[in-house]
Amino acid sequence: MVSRSIPHEYFVLNGTRGVGPVVGHVRGNPIRGSVIDRNGSRYHFVGMAVRDRRGRLDVISLRRGEWIVAPDLIYEEA
Repeated sequence: MVSRSIPHEYFVLNGTRGVGPVVGHVRGNPIRGSVIDRNGSRYHFVGMAVRDRRGRLDVISLRRGEWIVAPDLIYEEA
């Protein structure tokens, strides 16, 4: 059985900057098609993160190579 209490911080990319075209909006903020992290690695937008009934990010549903970028966006390693 997999624990759903895994800290979501382990799956969050911080310090990213958006690049490329805007592919949508969430809560009035643009969603960039790609982001680049502090190390220069590029990630592409693949969807929105799911939250459980308590409002916690469901990090178990992430696939290998997927990361969360605030606010609740999922990006995949390019």
